Amino acid sequence: MNLYLNELAPWERKSEYYHSIQLGRDLNEQTKAIKSQSKAMIESQLSTANDIIASQDRIHEGIGLLYTGLENIELGIENLKSTFEWGISEIVWQFEQNRTEMKNILNVLMEPLNYQAKERRKRAEEAFSNGWIEDAEFEFKESEKLNRYDFSIHISLGLIYLFHKINKKEALRYFENAIKYARPKSNYYTSFALLYKALIKFDIGDTIEAEKCSEEAIKISPDFTEAYYQNAQYNAQLHNYEKSILYLKHVITIQPLYCLKANNDPLFDSIRMYVNYMFNNHRISEGNKAKEKYGELLTIYKKLYSFLNEYKVKDFINDQLFENLKLQSKELKDMQKRIERNSYFDSYEINHTYAPLLQDKQRNICTTIEKDILRLIEQHKKGHAVIVDNINSQKENHYSNLSSLIDDSFTHLYWGSFIVPAIMILIIGEGSDKLLALLFLVPYLSQLLSIGLVWLSFFDSRYINDGEVRIMAWSILIYLFLSICYYLFNRAQKKSHFSKFVFTQKKKIIAVENYENVLTLILKDFKNEFNFSSKN
Repeated sequence: MNLYLNELAPWERKSEYYHSIQLGRDLNEQTKAIKSQSKAMIESQLSTANDIIASQDRIHEGIGLLYTGLENIELGIENLKSTFEWGISEIVWQFEQNRTEMKNILNVLMEPLNYQAKERRKRAEEAFSNGWIEDAEFEFKESEKLNRYDFSIHISLGLIYLFHKINKKEALRYFENAIKYARPKSNYYTSFALLYKALIKFDIGDTIEAEKCSEEAIKISPDFTEAYYQNAQYNAQLHNYEKSILYLKHVITIQPLYCLKANNDPLFDSIRMYVNYMFNNHRISEGNKAKEKYGELLTIYKKLYSFLNEYKVKDFINDQLFENLKLQSKELKDMQKRIERNSYFDSYEINHTYAPLLQDKQRNICTTIEKDILRLIEQHKKGHAVIVDNINSQKENHYSNLSSLIDDSFTHLYWGSFIVPAIMILIIGEGSDKLLALLFLVPYLSQLLSIGLVWLSFFDSRYINDGEVRIMAWSILIYLFLSICYYLFNRAQKKSHFSKFVFTQKKKIIAVENYENVLTLILKDFKNEFNFSSKN
């Protein structure tokens, strides 16, 4: 392996994709440029990917969903992941200094400094961000004298000596200082500086020490993805293929785009056979998962279609559900084609994008059906309660009507006891006898006289044959009989109407209860068949 003591190594030079990325540009512009160029780089890497990683059809589709997760590259090296390159280290360092963690640390470090020290630190950062390297070197060195424990100053000087002065011995000294002073403050920035120390060690031929530095970075910051990748590179150079493949597999699991980076990385050429074997294992593993998920989704689809077909006459099944299911049929066919392509990326996207989306759609259909059934059951329960309330209300009205009927009949009898005998005397009486009608207009006396007339007519021999008395007695009896008949007829009619009403309402209750039972059974069967809540 060539040594790079007084020159940049190939992996430290800017690639053609990042060639236009320079210090001195606005950070927002740099962010846009890096995003744009990183996409172009991934597209290029994808175009040369072997068929284990991506099928030809997948390559023609472009990076698409593969770029997901790289939207926040302005947050630093960890968010760049597979698109990170040493050649844009200075821009990445500008991003890193905008992170909340770094700002909080710098606030603490600069708090006790006097105005002169703070101003010099500010001028150093300004010179660095504008690409005025000589000025930046001078100001950072002066700042170092005033605040030597500020590890960010040492990182900045390390980058200047590594990428501009090409003085790797001096760069190494500054990164070692950065590691020492960062340890009490931040695990992340300690690991950050360790990776640059590892890089320099690798440049000068000390690959064993480079591997140790990157391993230490991993131990300090276990979530630092790029540290795993760098360590995998160094272990590949040391022919420690087992550890190299283990760490490479780890970063690919976190972000599949590392496949493309490793596939084009000459540092893995020495263990390329093992790398391709690992790629193939990933393809098989993801492919088996994709087939399993496809099978589950297809089974649910068929069950849903069968259910909707069976119950489409019910009013809880609407046409829109069928339309949604038809669209899922197309998605399943597309998923099947991707499985048949038999590449890692095709299967990965099924497992992490297409299958979860389709699963959500199926869950939404099931949720909609369940809600509609529950809504109808609730409606019928409310309808049942309304009918029962209606019956109870009508029952109260019925008893109230019967009570009113009794009162009305009593009133008829009461007034009839005045009017009927009085009218009959006026009709059949002669002369002064008509004055007797006045006696029947006196309360209580009228009732007593009426009872007396009936008694005399049937039980007193002196009046049994008296026509006038008998006519008046029969008139009173007939009126009494008609009043009783009126009461009985109306009472029977009201009871009949109420009985018919109750009978009709009970039929409705039975119909409602039957349909409610049908819906409940359908819901039970549906939940047993599509129990998403417990399965997923």
